[in-house]
Amino acid sequence: MTIPGEKSYLSLEDEEVVFNQLGGGGSLEERCSSITFEDILPYTHAHFDIVVDDDWDSAEVKARAWINGTSVDLLREKLDSYLEELYPSGGDGWISTDEKSAVEAVASECIEYAMTRIGLRESTPHRGGVGLDWKNATWQDNGVIIQEWNLVPSNHADIRDCTAIGSSSDCLEVPVFPNSERDCNTLIDASEGVDECRLELWMNATMVIPSIDDGDEFTLAFNASNMTNAVLDFTFPNNPDLRLDMWEECEGRDVEFEPSTHDDAPLRGTCIGDDSSNYIFENTEDEGTKFILMPHRSRDFWPSGEDIFVDFTTAPVPINNPPSWSENAPDDGTWFASLESGQIVWANWNSVSSWFNDEKPISQLEINCSSDSSTNINQLSDRSFSGTITFGQDTQVMCEAIDDLGQSSGIRTWNLGVPISLTTSSEILLDPHPVSLQFNENWPEMTMQYAFTQSQNINSANIESLIISSDETILISSNGMIPGLVDLWIEINGDDLYSTEKIFSLGITKESSPPMISVTEYGWEMDIWQAQGQFSDPDGEDVQFSLSVDGLSAGSISVSGNSWSTPMINFGLWDEGEHEVKVIGCDVSSKCNEVIIMVNNSHLFESQIIDPITPDDDSESGLLPGFSMFLTILSLTIGLIYSTRRD
Repeated sequence: MTIPGEKSYLSLEDEEVVFNQLGGGGSLEERCSSITFEDILPYTHAHFDIVVDDDWDSAEVKARAWINGTSVDLLREKLDSYLEELYPSGGDGWISTDEKSAVEAVASECIEYAMTRIGLRESTPHRGGVGLDWKNATWQDNGVIIQEWNLVPSNHADIRDCTAIGSSSDCLEVPVFPNSERDCNTLIDASEGVDECRLELWMNATMVIPSIDDGDEFTLAFNASNMTNAVLDFTFPNNPDLRLDMWEECEGRDVEFEPSTHDDAPLRGTCIGDDSSNYIFENTEDEGTKFILMPHRSRDFWPSGEDIFVDFTTAPVPINNPPSWSENAPDDGTWFASLESGQIVWANWNSVSSWFNDEKPISQLEINCSSDSSTNINQLSDRSFSGTITFGQDTQVMCEAIDDLGQSSGIRTWNLGVPISLTTSSEILLDPHPVSLQFNENWPEMTMQYAFTQSQNINSANIESLIISSDETILISSNGMIPGLVDLWIEINGDDLYSTEKIFSLGITKESSPPMISVTEYGWEMDIWQAQGQFSDPDGEDVQFSLSVDGLSAGSISVSGNSWSTPMINFGLWDEGEHEVKVIGCDVSSKCNEVIIMVNNSHLFESQIIDPITPDDDSESGLLPGFSMFLTILSLTIGLIYSTRRD
């Protein structure tokens, strides 16, 4: 490996990098296994040479990267911070010649655990899918070597002997941040415009490829997220018949989320790219089989990523037949239902892209849909179709696909409109709740499924079904709804009808009902009085209790399960006479209920003391020992107990 002299430099635009690289907890493998070369060593520009071995089992990778401007300051700071865990002099704001070998060793080992961004799989072209994660290429164990140039500039203006205890005798160190003049080489005049603090990196590595035998048909997948100013030169084993069959940029994947099933993989040929990434494919006798990839996905798009898929094959170039309608396409005469009026999307790209078959990517077809001018049919930037749709004003839409030779799939005509309109006579949820349905008489009979919901997830147990062909008033069960806003989910389908669904907000609110409170028993033990009972809340909300005697707080109510009980109240401390004991229960929605018990303590003030009567069977007294002796008193006062509701 040749190290460039001081006069060799590459002038590139500075690029600030803000992503975390080596920091964080856990082992080195845990920290590095979910990041890439660019996260570990963020560069301004890089070139990768990837030469696949003849047996397709592995590839030799050589890379060179340049880190310029303030980006290199941030990298030196990050490396110094990480070395604090490994090296006595780490974390002191200086990078030393003693630390260089540690930096190279740590970077090499971390990249060994890092993601390669590359996937290579043989056989039928794919985009991933259920049980198939295409990111399968890995770095070989002990197969990564990182070397650097200019980590510690030898002619730095602030270079000094190392100050850390235990440093070698010839150790030198420089600050991670240069001075304001960025004078990292005193032998170069500032007028020359050279980035004196720049850092250059080299990597030699072996990449393991697990899934290719002969390379006659395979897919190369590449995660281009957050990757710019890089060139990747792939050299495949010489195969004169190999050609590039399809290239796709698939944008928008959330790279912060790793799916467990990969069932959201894009359909081949349907990805819509912005052409920010480019490629060159060459297969000549002199140069062999080369594929040059130039990915470009700015960090500004994070966490929205980009995946590139490239299909290679030795099969003959297929005849360019006209595009055709697929089995998923709506038949001629199909009704497209919108469940709302206005400017709406009546066909999204996921649906449209499944309607056609062609040798080339569906995204490259020109798909035209038209109608009368009042409907204002438009294709949006995401390739979806929108239009102005109004209840009672149906329209016909004509659609076709045209390929690069001008060949057509043929025209299909569909009906577009709003088949139903919904209203309700009550904004307070009833059970059952009435909803009036106005039916568009121009539409065919259809099946409507419906259910109330308070989230985007529809409880299948609540779904009801009805065949409609005229105006209806439907009574919908509100079972399971809790206090708050309630929406109505509708799905319609039928013969020659393109199924659609929508969640309607009709302004319906489920009101809270107050808790129900009952008294199960109460009574005396000497001069101590106590009561208990049960409660429930119709809406399943928590209930809080309060207790008062003659309007004054009298302690706390104890709650166990659906039972409540008062504390033991010594009515000998109260004046003689009748007293109002009030128990109030309020739910989370501030709906309250109360029970009032009138308690007469006059017997406590009689001059003759009556001995307590011991009951024959203690089990009859329940919570309150001696309760049976006061059955007579209970019978006299039971008529004074009453219950009231308070909203």
